[in-house]
Amino acid sequence: GRRQIPAEELLARLSIKQGMPIFGVSIAEAQKSLTGISWVSNVVISRRLPDKIIVALQERTPVALWQHQKKLFLIDKDGVVLTAGNLDAWQRLPLVVGEGAEKTVSGLLGMLQAEPLIASGLVSAVRVEERRWDLHLKNNITVKLPEQDMELALRHLAVLEEQKNILGRTIASIDLRQPERIMITPGKTNI
Repeated sequence: GRRQIPAEELLARLSIKQGMPIFGVSIAEAQKSLTGISWVSNVVISRRLPDKIIVALQERTPVALWQHQKKLFLIDKDGVVLTAGNLDAWQRLPLVVGEGAEKTVSGLLGMLQAEPLIASGLVSAVRVEERRWDLHLKNNITVKLPEQDMELALRHLAVLEEQKNILGRTIASIDLRQPERIMITPGKTNI
């Protein structure tokens, strides 16, 4: 199950050397050591007599880049930080920003998956006061989502896009925080 974790790191953490007695290996200690690797979601270690130690592990799946205190981190759906280095391969993932963004990224991405028209234009999602999200789209439009009923607000925006091409207009922001009305701030035109 190893894809991202370097083999050298696994071997170093296991502290197993060729020729060691098979019962000289503490399975519990080895399992605890590997569980300490951020990429490891689940690990099972067993002995296969006469001379093998079997390591079956499951790695976490990255879902987003999280910007926090001016640093970037790769995170999984549960907000577990996987790494802060070598992020070039993960630039295609959505960017979430702010305190609490890592804890609620799974819910946001699930809602966006239901609205591919909106998701395809997403540049970043900013967590505002750990209560709600502002979406920053490729066309420089900011969409302010409400604290409650985000799915409904996203669906409303998707319908407006389908029917009126609202995201193709010169708009600075769309405020969906009040369910009974939408507030649109016009963008600047170059004249």
